[in-house]
Amino acid sequence: MARLSFLFLAVAFGPTLLAQKLDHDIRTGNAAYEKGDTKDAIHSYSKAATDERGLFNLGNAYYRQDSFPASQQAFENAAAMAKGNAAQARAYHNLGNTWMKQGKYEEAANAYKEALKRVPNDNDTRYNLAYAQAKLEQKKQQQNKDNKDQNKQGQNKKDQPQQGKSDQNKDQKDKQDQQQKPQDQQQKDEDKQQQQQQQDRIDPQDAQRMLDAAEQAEKGVQDKVREKLHAGKPKPPTGKDW
Repeated sequence: MARLSFLFLAVAFGPTLLAQKLDHDIRTGNAAYEKGDTKDAIHSYSKAATDERGLFNLGNAYYRQDSFPASQQAFENAAAMAKGNAAQARAYHNLGNTWMKQGKYEEAANAYKEALKRVPNDNDTRYNLAYAQAKLEQKKQQQNKDNKDQNKQGQNKKDQPQQGKSDQNKDQKDKQDQQQKPQDQQQKDEDKQQQQQQQDRIDPQDAQRMLDAAEQAEKGVQDKVREKLHAGKPKPPTGKDW
């Protein structure tokens, strides 16, 4: 009977001891995270990776370390394990942030949409979704422009006339005529070319003014882009509010 009682107690207290260990690992990870020690935080959270809280905070730690693929994986696992709409929405929101950091705007938008399916009134996620969609549209426009430029360059190259035999003969004759010019005539041509080059040079002050004007114009373009994209960044991961 004593042995049976021991086994019963082991079964009864086993889950409690496991929960206590998970809580301890998460608290230890939180303390390291707050100190900025992401290495120790990752170590502690990894030991609690069977708990949605451990996975979520593991994603935060990897994100702070700029290890975005690892952070992405942790948030994907947290979203799959999380119970309840609020917990799943937090995981998908931060998953979207990891995609943004990797320049994967379509994936980011999809993650934010998943978060909004669970918590539709989250204004932070709504903003991040709009930001991701704007960046995605900007990226597509740039790709279209690059493709058009490449096609145009290829067409221009194709349309260039090929130099025929008569053109080659003309070039050869012109070269011979040039070689037959008197030495003084060649010197005159060289002097004239040097004078033309001097005239074409830009005064250093004029060059600086042109450079300043170009930089100002570029700044204006950047300001317009930032205004279009709401001059913001995706919300950084948050959430050890379990």
